[in-house]
Amino acid sequence: MAEINGRLVVGRQRELQMFNGFLQRTYPEKRLLNLYGTGGIGKSFLLDEFRQLAAGRNVHVISLDSRDIVHNPSSLCHHMVQLLERLVGKHVSVSIPDQPISTMECIGILNRAAIEHRLLLTIDTYEEMGELDHWLREHFIKELHPSISIVISGRYALQGAWRLSSTWRHCTMQMPLSDLSFSDVKTYLHNLSILDENTIYWIWNQTKGHPLTLSLTAQTSSIRELIHLQEIEVLPLITKQWLKEVSQPALRRMVEAASVLKHFNQETLAHVLEEPITVEQFQQLTELSFVRRVKRGWLLHDLVRTAFSQELSARSPDYYATLRRKCMMYYYHRTIRSIGKNDDISLEASDFFHYFGDELIRQFFNQDAASNYFEVMDEANFADAERYIQRRYEEAQEYRIPYVDSATNQTGEFVITREQNLFNLKHVHLRELAGLGPGTVRLLRKPQGEVVGLTAVIPINGLTIDYLLNKPLSSAYFRSLPQEQLDEFALLSETPVGYYIQTIDVLNYNDMSLLADTGHFFITLLLTGGFIAGSPPPIPFSTEIHHRLGCEMSPVVHYDYDQVTPTHTFTTDTRGHKLQAYLRKMMLKLGMTEFMESEPVAEPPFVPLTDIQRKISDLLMQGMTNAEIAKQLFLSEITIKKHLTAIFQKLEVRNRTQAVQKLISSRKGAV
Repeated sequence: MAEINGRLVVGRQRELQMFNGFLQRTYPEKRLLNLYGTGGIGKSFLLDEFRQLAAGRNVHVISLDSRDIVHNPSSLCHHMVQLLERLVGKHVSVSIPDQPISTMECIGILNRAAIEHRLLLTIDTYEEMGELDHWLREHFIKELHPSISIVISGRYALQGAWRLSSTWRHCTMQMPLSDLSFSDVKTYLHNLSILDENTIYWIWNQTKGHPLTLSLTAQTSSIRELIHLQEIEVLPLITKQWLKEVSQPALRRMVEAASVLKHFNQETLAHVLEEPITVEQFQQLTELSFVRRVKRGWLLHDLVRTAFSQELSARSPDYYATLRRKCMMYYYHRTIRSIGKNDDISLEASDFFHYFGDELIRQFFNQDAASNYFEVMDEANFADAERYIQRRYEEAQEYRIPYVDSATNQTGEFVITREQNLFNLKHVHLRELAGLGPGTVRLLRKPQGEVVGLTAVIPINGLTIDYLLNKPLSSAYFRSLPQEQLDEFALLSETPVGYYIQTIDVLNYNDMSLLADTGHFFITLLLTGGFIAGSPPPIPFSTEIHHRLGCEMSPVVHYDYDQVTPTHTFTTDTRGHKLQAYLRKMMLKLGMTEFMESEPVAEPPFVPLTDIQRKISDLLMQGMTNAEIAKQLFLSEITIKKHLTAIFQKLEVRNRTQAVQKLISSRKGAV
């Protein structure tokens, strides 16, 4: 588990031998290795060892971590091809630079590369893959060349269709990680020159061989002071004790700031602390056993980060709040600097979730409390979804959700009656929703597998627009839109214009972890999903959340929940430059006025085209005819002609040639 005078792996010899056999094709039918275990058990460390072993055998390793990638197929394909190009030292894509790479093109590139050189694909933190799980299983991994080996690492074993399919079971090698044995713990402690038998037995009894807890305990010099701790309290109190023992104030401040940041580097820490950080100081921080290198910098292990941040929040609430505000401003500025560039800024925007919302939002959506996981509904778990809905109807009850109004310091409560509690499921028809595309319906599960929530989020595209125009909840709003906007929504592409939220439902409103997970899901969708619409139940809890998150309320109403209560649709549009306007509005709502007064607003594109007009313009610049553009975008030629007329008017030109010249000059000016 630890790095002691080089890389010494304690207690994982069996796993290393299994991986060697997997890599050498000792088990030729096994092409996928599933490494799993609880937080702090050493998965990422062992995965690093696997990568080094593979590289030592001249295998090209493509390493992915769900925390470092944008969760859509196009972005993931682009990322994998970029990683491959760095490995082989040459350009391998046939696409135009900065243009999306399709799933099939990515598969073809990897398969051709695998013929020339052995490939290993590793995916870490798989439990956060969400909707990409279905795409990876059904459309990506199964099409890869058999010589490409794959390692999937996460907190939970692969479930659902992975387990129910005999094909996947046959080709998957399971590698569960457990706590270290007493013998392993003793060896580890001996390597750290901890030789006293009584101390070794005490550490064993307290940590039970949990690698992360063991590592921190072994680094705490005053172990005897901790002897009376209860087992459940060990990790947070050991981290607290460890902080007390840090002799260098600069290192302590860096650890505290790092616990508030989602991930960090030398620049972000210096910005948040408002003091210079030397290379030596930063190196001292990154060499700590609970600090891990990731693509976007470094991060504290999530269990340690939670313990440190909670301790800091309780000990110095004002200082903690100040650090959060500085972090928020840092991520805000980084996001708006990216707006207008070709780079996908979803990762930058999603960083905001860590600091998002006012006190009421944070009361309900405390992201650090969340420990459950989402999975895409498919045939393998369809019956589980049906049983969940049946259980909801059987167990529905009234809920009273307490809250504190920070403005008045008064307590209150949101009341959800039994009837209102079932509104979320009123128009959920699983078969219909499943037909709208993979990932439309997701199940929320507890770590033990119990289904405790369900979401239905419909992609807005040419395959779903008729459904949205004709079904309860969505039809009133979509029928009120002008035809030009409907045409824009009707585009067929791998990445939809946005999403319509049909429902976000939980089993128990008193379970704060369920609110945390669904809140995380909702806010991430608002920040990265594009155009988001939804018509939540007309109850104070739901509408207040939407107002607090800056959603716009449409004047169009329907009565589809109970035929009596007028219900509005809420929308949020964060496409392109609209993201800055939304983030700016939220910052002002959070009282960040002093930071925002001098904040420049990003310049809008030189030519104010709609999304569909920009797509048509891109194809126009490639020399395509109207018929070719219509075929590419799955629209009629009449629709293309109508949009071209609108484009010519906006560009103040009369023909295609003039339009292309104007578009080229405007884009050069934007660079």
